[in-house]
Amino acid sequence: MATHTPEYARRTAFGALSLAGILVLSACSGGSGDGDTDTGADDAATTVTIGVEAAYPPGEFLEDDGETVRGFNVDLVDAALAEMGMEADWVPTTFDSIIIGVQSGEYGLGSSSFTVTEERMGAVNMVSYFSSGTQWFAQAGNPEDVDPENPCGMRIAVQSNTVHDEDIEARSQACVDAGEEPVTIEKFQSQPQATETVVSGLNDASLADMPTSAYALEQTGDGVLEFIGEQYDAAPYGIVVHQDDTEFADDLAAAFNTLMENGTYDEILAEWGIEAGAIETAEVNPSL
Repeated sequence: MATHTPEYARRTAFGALSLAGILVLSACSGGSGDGDTDTGADDAATTVTIGVEAAYPPGEFLEDDGETVRGFNVDLVDAALAEMGMEADWVPTTFDSIIIGVQSGEYGLGSSSFTVTEERMGAVNMVSYFSSGTQWFAQAGNPEDVDPENPCGMRIAVQSNTVHDEDIEARSQACVDAGEEPVTIEKFQSQPQATETVVSGLNDASLADMPTSAYALEQTGDGVLEFIGEQYDAAPYGIVVHQDDTEFADDLAAAFNTLMENGTYDEILAEWGIEAGAIETAEVNPSL
């Protein structure tokens, strides 16, 4: 893996850190050749490579062309980087490879609906910018009578290596400890795969971030899926930044706060219908 060697290669309006091999500098030169001191060269554009698991709508997902990454997280990060004079190069990958990729220097940032946790903050910097809780859903009418507080013996679908994976594992262990049948947990690389097994009836229910669960209900149409109970354990989402890049993380938080102050942040959330997840202040490694 590449050695992470941060360097101050270029300053933007926020003094953002540029990483060798990660933040790629490109400039268009175009001197007139007539000896004028003004060469007409464009300012260099700084591109940040961002690791993303583009299969978690509406946070991040691929357009029909199979290449363009869309989502409310994409819009928010693009806007924050624009405030810093930067552009994003979104690179689809697997969810559990993103933090490793940021640590190794493969990606300048990681953005994929990451819930901020103490464990993650011990490995990387995390810049908060949104908040979401966990929401369960099942087929309309909840035919298997799934109760999130007592899922013993149920078949539950979940995306692997997420906080929801940890959640259902803990609930299953509680069933065992109480002498009940454990949860049969089906783990998938993406949430849409998990959702499809609930639609088909293969699994009884699933749990995901509130925006993703709401999107699943919207996309499957009326009368197919429904929420079970209310969302719980609301926590901030965080952009993943290398642990050594504290200045970059600070500048990114400042950029998000600018968006919150000038109204851009609220406009983006309203476009996606997720205003309930707004936070007041972006922070680096927020207290939980």
